[in-house]
Amino acid sequence: MDDEKVIEQLEADLLKAERNTDPTVIDRIFSDDWLNLSPTGLGGNKPAILGNFKDHSGEAPPYTVSTQDMRIYALGDLAVAAYVKVYRAKENGNVAYHDRTDIFSKVGGVWKLRITRTTVHADQ
Repeated sequence: MDDEKVIEQLEADLLKAERNTDPTVIDRIFSDDWLNLSPTGLGGNKPAILGNFKDHSGEAPPYTVSTQDMRIYALGDLAVAAYVKVYRAKENGNVAYHDRTDIFSKVGGVWKLRITRTTVHADQ
């Protein structure tokens, strides 16, 4: 499988993990030094995200989540996935769009998510 397809599958796995609150996928795909960059600074790190997922393991979140307009660029041992992540509240139908960039690196032949950058979509 080519690198773009591998990254596409990892992104699909992460989306499914968020829908099902599956910490094993987060643990497998996130690097131990994963950085979560937000407009206000650093977000939760891997242990914090894993802790939250473990606390709610198997529970469906109060929203649906999907992706759109994904572009994947593989550059040797680095890869970038840029897309829009769409959240829809189950209770009231409110929608939030986040522009997202995930940066992966390949170490020892294994792709790991190293950096995530999320901002509120410009149209909001």
